[in-house]
Amino acid sequence: MARGKIYNQFYTSELWEQVNKENKQIINDFLAEYKQRQKSKGTIKGYYNDLRIIMIYILKELDNRSILELKKKDFRGLSLYFSEECNMSSARVNRLKSACNSLLTFCEEDDDYNYEINYSKKVSGLPKKPVKDDEDDFFFTFDEFIKVRDILVERGRLQDAVLWSIGFDSAGRRNELFQITKHGLSTGNKTNIVIGKRGKKFNLVYLDDTKELIDKYLNERGEDNIDSLWIKGMGENKSPVTYDALYDRICSISKILSEIRGEECNIFPHTLRHSRLECLAQGTDARLIDKDGNIRKYSLEQVQIFAHHSDISTTQSYLKDHSEDTINEMFGFSV
Repeated sequence: MARGKIYNQFYTSELWEQVNKENKQIINDFLAEYKQRQKSKGTIKGYYNDLRIIMIYILKELDNRSILELKKKDFRGLSLYFSEECNMSSARVNRLKSACNSLLTFCEEDDDYNYEINYSKKVSGLPKKPVKDDEDDFFFTFDEFIKVRDILVERGRLQDAVLWSIGFDSAGRRNELFQITKHGLSTGNKTNIVIGKRGKKFNLVYLDDTKELIDKYLNERGEDNIDSLWIKGMGENKSPVTYDALYDRICSISKILSEIRGEECNIFPHTLRHSRLECLAQGTDARLIDKDGNIRKYSLEQVQIFAHHSDISTTQSYLKDHSEDTINEMFGFSV
């Protein structure tokens, strides 16, 4: 079924008028973010049309609920509906699901939304070449973290190296990283108190090698009356960076990781958070050694506390699914 025919089959101005206002606002916020990232007009229009189909489906089949209230079974039902009831191709259904994934990843990362678990991503795409979404979560390794950091330092990007290192060490959200001030960072391993989701207050933590980087950066930066750790400009032209600019700096590091991997990949603030929690859970941070000289591996409960998650299922959703590896190990199967 052609894309235009699918859209015309579902969308009418009368139905769109009835769609949950919160769902419409989420789409508007999401597309505003993509415009700010300078996505093409064609990409933005495609997302808009696909997401309107999704919201009209929710109107007709799911009591017009907020998309943030939907669970895994709802997204599974969505895929089956478009595939079996509407006879859409697997590629077309996966495109709609990809739009859902991207929208909810945005809500997961954006501090204006109290949204932690993207249930849409927990439903597999239909077989036959699922659409790859560049917002899909992926994990970089500890070794890749070190390589990226070293390259940033070599290229004279000390402030970005500090941002990369604190972002990884602390698993801080963008809003939390944005609140870091320069004061007292050389005297311990914790930042000033920041305010996270649901008004939680805590310090972000970082390791000694990151502290050494901070010292180098602050020495290079010199004296100024700006409290924020993050600045732009030099000399008398220094000023604090904006919230959006900090986001762009993290995303810009994608180019270096792409060089290391030899393939294009995109880093977002939540990529650091996902990768850090996975690193702690799997015991791959070579800087964290136990009394026997082994790399420390942390329990799910410890990772939950570190991430400031109220529910352990939220923490679990941030990690890779290793169940297949466990089964292979149990029975000695080779991969």
